[in-house]
Amino acid sequence: MTTINYYFRHPGNIYFSIEKLFRQIANYVNHRDPQLFNISLYYLPLPTSPGNIRKNISFVQKTQYTINHITGDVHYAILGCSSRHINVLTIHDCVMLRRLKRSNPKFWFIKWLWYDLPVRKADMVTVISESSKKELIFFTGCPENRIRVIGNFYDDRFHKVPRPFRKEEPVILFIGSAENKNLDNLIPALKGLAIKLHIVGIPSDKQSGELLRNHISFQTSTGLSDPDMRQAYIDCDILAFVSTYEGFGLPILEAQLTGRAVLTSNIYPMKEVAGEGAMLVDPFDPRSIREGLLKIIEDETFRDRIVEAGFENVKQFNLESVAKQYTALYEELLIKKPPTR
Repeated sequence: MTTINYYFRHPGNIYFSIEKLFRQIANYVNHRDPQLFNISLYYLPLPTSPGNIRKNISFVQKTQYTINHITGDVHYAILGCSSRHINVLTIHDCVMLRRLKRSNPKFWFIKWLWYDLPVRKADMVTVISESSKKELIFFTGCPENRIRVIGNFYDDRFHKVPRPFRKEEPVILFIGSAENKNLDNLIPALKGLAIKLHIVGIPSDKQSGELLRNHISFQTSTGLSDPDMRQAYIDCDILAFVSTYEGFGLPILEAQLTGRAVLTSNIYPMKEVAGEGAMLVDPFDPRSIREGLLKIIEDETFRDRIVEAGFENVKQFNLESVAKQYTALYEELLIKKPPTR
């Protein structure tokens, strides 16, 4: 039996999407063939800080086994893995490098410790989209044959909930408040439209001021539970996911599963994830965003078409499909690099 160790960042982190994703994958791999794989889940003992990085690496060094899979965000943890073992690293995006200028010494520290060294140590790097793959190659020069694209999957607790479209005053769901989520360009696109905006996140004081000055009806929500988040999709008419940067774009799939119209960016990976089931717009142009919204609101035939296309699109992003790709990868690596005795 082959042991697979999954490593997660310290649980004190407020974001749990990576952990939820790989817990389900680990559970699927374990139950698919319990005679083949023995699964162990480990959280790093300390939150990431300059003083804790070495201790977290040491923890991995002491607990590593046949296959070690660093699941994301704490890429440096793979430096605790021996080259005798099979070491897999998942990199969700390169956003930390994109946010920093090359003139900033922090850029080079993160590039070296989070990307360059971990990529060299990994037997295989998995990424969640083709755009993430291209970005990783750009920043690290990682050989293409050592990168495998395995997308994310949707939460199967999301399901179709039909409801008439409120054309007179549609509810637009907007998720997130980080700069890349692009609320700044959505606000002018909404000026003068009879809509209600539901922001899941905390807009900045400047953004709140702009919403008020443009007389946009809005509400905000934070700390939503999983059921509350699913209800937010049910209660909306349109998902506006016009990010300027994403590693994947899971809200697109969640809206498509619920049966809601999706407005998203005409850039990778959003258009790669959305397929034919969305209205694609230029996220850097408020006029393009506005025209896309009006198309969804006013053209019932178009709106119904993208919603139906969304149902078809999500079928390729189910748990079984994604987990099978990881299982196949582990089996492939075991053939190429048999465990040492």
